[in-house]
Amino acid sequence: MRDLSIIIPALNEPTAPRVVRELYMVFGRDTEIIVVNKSSRKIENELRGTGAKVVEQFPLSYESALMQGFRIAKGRMLATLDADGTYDPKDLKRAVDEIRKGRYGFVSAARVIGRSKAMTHTIRFGNSFLTKMFNILYRQKMLDVLSGSFVITREAFDYIRHMDPYRAGTLFFEIEIARRGYRTENVVGSYKPRMSSSKISKFKPFYGLTMAYHAIRSARDYNPLLIFGSVGLIAIIAGLVIGVFVFINFLHTGTLIFVGRALVAFMLIVLGFVSIVSGLILDLLLGIEKRLYRMRRE
Repeated sequence: MRDLSIIIPALNEPTAPRVVRELYMVFGRDTEIIVVNKSSRKIENELRGTGAKVVEQFPLSYESALMQGFRIAKGRMLATLDADGTYDPKDLKRAVDEIRKGRYGFVSAARVIGRSKAMTHTIRFGNSFLTKMFNILYRQKMLDVLSGSFVITREAFDYIRHMDPYRAGTLFFEIEIARRGYRTENVVGSYKPRMSSSKISKFKPFYGLTMAYHAIRSARDYNPLLIFGSVGLIAIIAGLVIGVFVFINFLHTGTLIFVGRALVAFMLIVLGFVSIVSGLILDLLLGIEKRLYRMRRE
C-alpha cells in the first residue's frame, strides 16, 4: 500500500496542471496523485502530461468527486488540495506530517480567517459562523472547517467510504469523522486569491445554509443532549415567561382571564422537560454505542 494519495477535484480549472506539478515537487514522484476531472479536452491533456492519474468525474459535486477519488486511492493517508491555486502544497505537507503522529483522523490547512485578504467579508463571516457551530456541536477546536486542503487517515475514511455524501463541502468529512469518535485538527496555512472564477459563487449563501442544516441535523445524532436540551430549555423559558404574565394578571384582577395562554405556558414547560429527558436518554444510549464502536475498532 502506498504511503500517501492526493485527490484533486478539477472542474475546468486552468491552474490544475500547475498544482499537480507543485505537489510532485513537494511530495515526490512516488506520491499517487489522482485528478477527478471534469474539464475541457485541453486541460485534460495537460493533466495527463503531468503524470497524474486522470479519471472522469461523476456525479458532478465537490464531495462526490472526493469520495470517488478516495475510494480508488491506494494510500494509507488520503489528502486533497483544491485545483484553483489558492492553497500552498507546503501547508498540506505540514498537515500530512501532523496526521502521521497518530493523534487525529482529520487534519486540514486552515485559512486563518482574520488574516486572509483573499476572502470577501461575506465568505469570511460564513466560514467563521460554520466553524464556531461545528466546534460547539461536535466538541472540536477547529479554526476553519471549509479548507480545501486536508488529509484523513485510511482507517477514518473506511468508516464512511460507503456513504452517499451530502452537499456540505469539506464539512461533510469533518462531521462524519467526528461523529465516529476521531479528533480533528488544523495547521495554520495560507490562502491566495483565485486565478479563475468560483464555480459556486452564485450559490454560496444557499450552500452555506445547506452546510448549517447538515451540521445541525447530524449533531442531533452525535450530541442529542445539546440539541434536545437547548430546545427544551428554550421551551421552558418561554413557558415560564408566559406563565408569569398570566399569574401577574391573575393577582391584579383576581380572575384567570388568559386561560389559553396558561395552557400554552403549561404545554411549553412540559414539552421542554420531555425534550431534555429525551436528550439525556439519547445521549446515554449514544455513549454506549460509541464505547462499543471504539471496542470494535481496537
